Amino acid sequence: MKLKTFLSGNIKSLSEGIAKKSDVKKMEAMADDVVKRMKKLNVMFKKTHDPSSSEPSLYNTFKDWEDLTRDVDRSYGGWFGYVYDSDYVGDK
Repeated sequence: MKLKTFLSGNIKSLSEGIAKKSDVKKMEAMADDVVKRMKKLNVMFKKTHDPSSSEPSLYNTFKDWEDLTRDVDRSYGGWFGYVYDSDYVGDK
């Protein structure tokens, strides 16, 4: 195997999995939009159904949705906080 072929193969494998910074920014904006819509849905649910502890089905559903929104927000935020400081994002 020629040295040039060997080195070009290694350089290609090093660049795999590296995303453009602009693509990651688009993904982050989409994730922020998902969380924003989830929060809006929770507000709409609360206004529409007025869940209280006297109605366990409504109340538990509302609390589950709030927990889900919080978990999604934390997961997305954690990933994007990590990915910008990692080797998974290029400079472009």
